[in-house]
Amino acid sequence: MSVPAGRRGLVLVDKPAGLTSHDVIARLRRIYGVKRIGHAGTLDPEATGLLVVAIGNIARLLDYFQAKTKRYVGEVVFGVETDSYDSSGAVISRSDVNALDVARLEKALASMTGEISQRPPAISALKVKGKKLYEYHRESQQVEIKPRMVHIYSISYSKGDEPNVIQIEVVCSPGTYIRSIAHDLGQALDTGAHLRNLRRLQSGSFGVDEAHELDEIEPDTIMDPASALRDFRLVGVEGAVVTKAMSGSRVTLEGEQSDQLILFNMAMGALAEWDQLIGLFRRESAELYRASVVLPVIN
Repeated sequence: MSVPAGRRGLVLVDKPAGLTSHDVIARLRRIYGVKRIGHAGTLDPEATGLLVVAIGNIARLLDYFQAKTKRYVGEVVFGVETDSYDSSGAVISRSDVNALDVARLEKALASMTGEISQRPPAISALKVKGKKLYEYHRESQQVEIKPRMVHIYSISYSKGDEPNVIQIEVVCSPGTYIRSIAHDLGQALDTGAHLRNLRRLQSGSFGVDEAHELDEIEPDTIMDPASALRDFRLVGVEGAVVTKAMSGSRVTLEGEQSDQLILFNMAMGALAEWDQLIGLFRRESAELYRASVVLPVIN
């Protein structure tokens, strides 16, 4: 059984370790029988946790789902530095760490809070000049990796039984590399460090506790629109407004004050099916809105 050709929606996946995000998408294409599937934020192969996946034409909204704040937990292992900044890479240095300098650690963590300049790992899917960084690394080619601005809203740590390991919890903007945080902590403490056991707990208002194990997902495992679009304001429209909105024209919505909202065709009844959605609209001025994304009618 596969999803009907016009079916669209969101599914939350708890990605297992050992699979790339692309591997997950490939498996979901077979489950749902739909080619157009995408995800809101790549997870490294060894990372686990929440992967927000869009099925069908709703994938047009992926940029907006991806722009949401993320929350992660992971372990920083001091004394071992790797070329990938995580446990999957080749070890490039080792040092003895019998006890961490807590004062230096907390100072380093404090310096990483707020808007910071972060250098992405040399082994990552980030593209430079149209080519992924891990491809340059694989071919032993040198390429300039420019730092970029990210926002760390909060970062906390706790210590376990291993004297050279801490667990960190990070709330951050999309595009933040938790691997780079681990690497930079190792540099700050002059010990070297890498990340292990990374897990994404949250993306926007979606939590990993809502996600499905990959092996449990079936063709009808799709969130209803009201649940899936909880990060947006939903507004029902009728008549001529529907026609104008579907054409991408500006529409007037009296009394609305939201910066962005998703319109649905109220004439089709209560919001229960994805086929009622018209698209995402941004406010231009006062009560005037223009489409950012229009979702085609599915027959």
